[in-house]
Amino acid sequence: MSAAVGLVLLVVGCSSTTSREEPAKNTQGRGTDERVVLSLATPMGASDEFDAFLQNVRTLSHGSIQISAEFDAHHEEGPDFEERLLNDVQSGRVDLAALGSRVFDIRRAPALGALTAPLLINSFDAEEKVLSAPVAQRMIREVDGGGLTGVGLLPGSLRRPFGAGTPLLGPQDYKGRTIGIQESKVADSTVRALGAKPKWFGAGSSVAGFDGFEQQIGSVNGNRYDEAGMIGTANVVLWPRPIVLVANTKALERLGEDQGKLLQEAAEQAVHGAGANLREEENRDLESLCARGQKFAAASPAQLAALRKAVQPVYDQLSRDRQTKEYLNTVTALVRDVPTEAPVSCKG
Repeated sequence: MSAAVGLVLLVVGCSSTTSREEPAKNTQGRGTDERVVLSLATPMGASDEFDAFLQNVRTLSHGSIQISAEFDAHHEEGPDFEERLLNDVQSGRVDLAALGSRVFDIRRAPALGALTAPLLINSFDAEEKVLSAPVAQRMIREVDGGGLTGVGLLPGSLRRPFGAGTPLLGPQDYKGRTIGIQESKVADSTVRALGAKPKWFGAGSSVAGFDGFEQQIGSVNGNRYDEAGMIGTANVVLWPRPIVLVANTKALERLGEDQGKLLQEAAEQAVHGAGANLREEENRDLESLCARGQKFAAASPAQLAALRKAVQPVYDQLSRDRQTKEYLNTVTALVRDVPTEAPVSCKG
């Protein structure tokens, strides 16, 4: 756990409701004289992805809003672990959740599938640019409803393909294989478009039975997935895993309008500079993987072109929805001139 997370964490546990403690100084006209403790749960572990948001909440509120965070919530409880966490927020078991945008493309907010369209956002800089743009403030409103209110979108890790025995370089390498993915309609459709069979699996679950999987470098390192002998593709980013911060609507209403806006402001400010932090974290994990013998192979220009052609049906499917098509066009324009990430490598 990083020092910044430690500054704002009060308790690691399952606090289920917004609580108010002893009076605190009213700052910046935020509309409260009491210290508020919010519970936040995430299926992820503590990482640089959350540091800035948590620190911003503490700083902007001058300590009047503090967050009690539960990490690894529903971890290894099956492929629907993020859906379970959303249910916790709806029921009021927790006030806030931080989870991958992929879970919303299933049935709650399909337009968010534009954030994980295959091979579109392929660098940390591109992800930060998209989530810093006005379109991000429109997209977060897609999750509102059914007892949920969107707070913000944060950049997350880049997801890469790993293949058993042979790397997943071009479409021919996917044919007939069983590929492990996390719960996502877009990922499911992409793997099928590449001629493989998708299989959802839970966070931290074994990948030994798969012919390949999609994961971020940090997850491969932390879960020691490299021990399964998978070869990573050095220069293919399938999609990012943006983080959605979502709140129980009633809990947010109890905070009041000013403090609700403060949470949104904390999320917006956390986007800036996130790309560099995530890249540094990925490099640390890559160093650990390389020390244990992880191998990578690079796709050729022809294979990259073939991948893009093969996933076109996914774009056609996403574009059938007017709102999703609008987001896709905006995101495509934003990332068009952003350089791709350098290929990951253990050389040097």
